[in-house]
Amino acid sequence: MIRRHPPVDVEDSMRKKLSRRDFALTSAASAAAVALPNVSFGSTSTVETSASAQGAAVAKDVIQRGRFAPPPPNFAYGGDASSAVAQYRDSIALAHAPAYQNQGGTSAQPAPVIIRGWREGTTIPAQYYIDEKHYVSDERFLAKNLWFLADHEARIPKAGDYFVFEFGHADSAIVLRDRAGAVKAFHNVCRHRGSRLCRHDEDPVPKDTRLSVKQLGSSGNTPVFRCPYHAWTYDLEGKLISAPNGMPGDFEMTQNGLRPCHVRTAEGFIFLNFSTGDAPDFDTVVKNFSTVAREYGTAQLKIAARIAAPTKANWKLVLENFQECYHCAPAHRNLVTTHPFWDGLMPQDQRTRLATALQRFIPSSKQQPPQAGGGMAPPGANLGGDILNVNFVSGTLDGKAAGPLLPSRKEWTHRSLLATTGWSTGYIQCYDDHVAVARFTPRGVKSTDAELFWLVGPDSKEGKDYQVDKITSLWDITYREDRWITENNHQGIESGFYGSGSYAAVETGPSRFVKWYMSEVVPAGG
Repeated sequence: MIRRHPPVDVEDSMRKKLSRRDFALTSAASAAAVALPNVSFGSTSTVETSASAQGAAVAKDVIQRGRFAPPPPNFAYGGDASSAVAQYRDSIALAHAPAYQNQGGTSAQPAPVIIRGWREGTTIPAQYYIDEKHYVSDERFLAKNLWFLADHEARIPKAGDYFVFEFGHADSAIVLRDRAGAVKAFHNVCRHRGSRLCRHDEDPVPKDTRLSVKQLGSSGNTPVFRCPYHAWTYDLEGKLISAPNGMPGDFEMTQNGLRPCHVRTAEGFIFLNFSTGDAPDFDTVVKNFSTVAREYGTAQLKIAARIAAPTKANWKLVLENFQECYHCAPAHRNLVTTHPFWDGLMPQDQRTRLATALQRFIPSSKQQPPQAGGGMAPPGANLGGDILNVNFVSGTLDGKAAGPLLPSRKEWTHRSLLATTGWSTGYIQCYDDHVAVARFTPRGVKSTDAELFWLVGPDSKEGKDYQVDKITSLWDITYREDRWITENNHQGIESGFYGSGSYAAVETGPSRFVKWYMSEVVPAGG
C-alpha cells in the first residue's frame, strides 16, 4: 500500500459547502490570470476579491457557452519564444476580454491564484497525475476540446488504404482514403452491437488455425469493413451495404452507417477530434503549424521511417517535458550539440562566441535585441534552437546532410524551424533535408502513446539518397531519453513523499500548461 502525503488543500473547508457547479465557477476564476503580462509566478498571494468575482464571470461564461482559453500557438523544445508569448497573451485577452477590464477600461493584473491546493508557479498535486478519476475527466475534456495529430496522408496514398488511430482507454478511429481520394475517418464501432471492426496493435492474434473468425488488422488496404461478429459490412464511405437477414421490418440500412469521426487535414497532416458534438475550432489551432509546414512543403513529402515509443507516464508529464529545454543540457547531449542554443548550461561568453561564428545565419530580428535597461544584449542572448551548430546543416548526429534538399528548399540554411499544435500534442522539427514529427496521445492514467516519424522528399530512395539510421538517430535517441526521464518522473510522483515543487524561470511552457490545466480542465470535470 502506497503512503501518500497530499498537500494541505486550503479550499477544502470551503469546497464542502459548495455545489459542484458553484465550486467549478469559483475554481475557474483563475482563468482570468492565465497569460497576462507581469504575472509574478511563485508569489504566495491569493486572488483578490475583485479578481475572484471577475474570474467567476469568466468561468460562468466558459461553462455556459463551452468557451475555453485556447492553447498557445507554439510551446515546445527551445522554450518560450517571445513571439509565441505575445500571441498567447493576445489570444487569451480576446477570449476573456470583459474579465480583464477594470472600470477605467484598462487591463487588470490579477494576483497568482490558488486552486484546490495548487499554487500558481508550482507543479500540480500528485492526484492529478496518478488518480484514475482525474484521468477519466481529463480524457473527456480532451476528446471534446483538442485536435490530435494522427499521421500524414502519405500513409494512405491509395483508395482503400486505412489505419487505426487509438485515443484514450477504448476509443479508436478508422482513418482511410475513399474512392474519390478524400481522407475520411469513422469510429471503429459496428452499428449492430458495438464490436470493433479493426484490431488494435496490441490485440492478441489467435494462433489456432482452426478458428474461422477473421478481423481486419490495424492497418492495410480493403474495399470494405466487415464486422467479425455478425458480418455487417460497410463501404469506404461508411455506408452499411450488407446486414444479415432477420432485421425488423422498419430497419433502415441508410440510418445505420458508421459514425463519422471529426477529421481535418493541413499541409498533408491528418488531425482527429473525438467530440460527440461539434468539433472545436481547427484553423486557429493549426495556423502556426501550417505556416511552418508549408514553408517546408510537407504536403508533398513521404514517410521514410516510423518508431513507436509508448510511454508509461501520465500525458501531462509527457507534454510538460516537451515544452521546456531546462532539461536539455543534462539529459540530451546529442541534441544540444546539434542545437547548441538549447544548452541552458552554456556560459554566456561561449554563447556569444558561438553566435558570432554563426552571425550570417541569424535572422535580423534575433541579432542583438535591445536590453530592458537600454543598450544592446550580447550576441546569442535571444536565440533558440533554430540555429544549428557550426558546420551543421541538418538534424543528424554528425551534422551532415541526411539526404538531398527538400523540394521546397533551395539552399542549406543551417537553420531548423519547429511548430506545434495544442500543447505540443503534435510537433514538427523541420530541417532542409527532412522533417521529424512527434505525436503524443493520452491512453490511460499511466500510459501515453508517443510516435515519431520522418518525412523526406517524394522522390528520395532509401539506401541511395538517405539511410534510415542516419535520418532517425538524433530524435530517436532524444525521445528514448525523454521516455526514460518522464517515466522516472511519474514513478517519483507515485511516492508518498512527492510534493509540489516550483518551476524554474525558464520553464514557462509547463508552468502555463499546468495553469491552463487547473483553470480549464479541472473545473470542467466538476
